[in-house]
Amino acid sequence: SKVPQAVRFFNRNSIVKDWYKGELVDALSSINSQDVSFVMYYAPWDAESQYVKGEFEKAAN
Repeated sequence: SKVPQAVRFFNRNSIVKDWYKGELVDALSSINSQDVSFVMYYAPWDAESQYVKGEFEKAAN
């Protein structure tokens, strides 16, 4: 069976950076260039991830 295509979890207009395609080098580079970073590992189908998504957006703003 085919692997599903990766899709954004956070809205494109969100202040939250979403490396949904697994761009780990880019993510770590961005994290290391900031004084403070919060990292959220998520599973798009997971109910807890979906709930925390809204809380993460609130904290980012």
